[in-house]
Amino acid sequence: MPPTTSPEPGLIRRLSELPLVQKFWKYCMTSVVGVVMGQSLLYLFASVLDWPGVAANVTAVAISTLPTYYLSRAWVWQKRGKSSLRAEVVPFWVMTFLGLLLSSLCVYWFERQWPGHPLLVNAGNIVGFGVLWVAKFFILDRVLFAVTHEQPEGPTPFL
Repeated sequence: MPPTTSPEPGLIRRLSELPLVQKFWKYCMTSVVGVVMGQSLLYLFASVLDWPGVAANVTAVAISTLPTYYLSRAWVWQKRGKSSLRAEVVPFWVMTFLGLLLSSLCVYWFERQWPGHPLLVNAGNIVGFGVLWVAKFFILDRVLFAVTHEQPEGPTPFL
């Protein structure tokens, strides 16, 4: 049997020191906060309060987006000062509502396929947002919160 090889410990350390990897790790942790908050609210609204799945999903996303935006902006991308409505807030909410649209379609479909299973509302939300999660990181990193030497305050608004 051939010996298995594992990555060189130094390689893992060097990778973990890359700014993009550090940002992605923080983005993951911010996403965990958003998912826990969103899923908790979704469970409360759909399972405890017996709201329709799509209404529960819309409300949970709207509430959980605020802390996710501020955590992403301040902790992940180290942006300080006033947020730009055109360059940051509106595009962030557009991406969030694209996820909301996809997740609501998934929630609606899950509810139709398996009625009477309110936890599937949570599954639909995760599926819908999961599709956009990686793409959203690169859009946030390369466009929304990008900072270069030529543009220390970030890119010009694209909207």
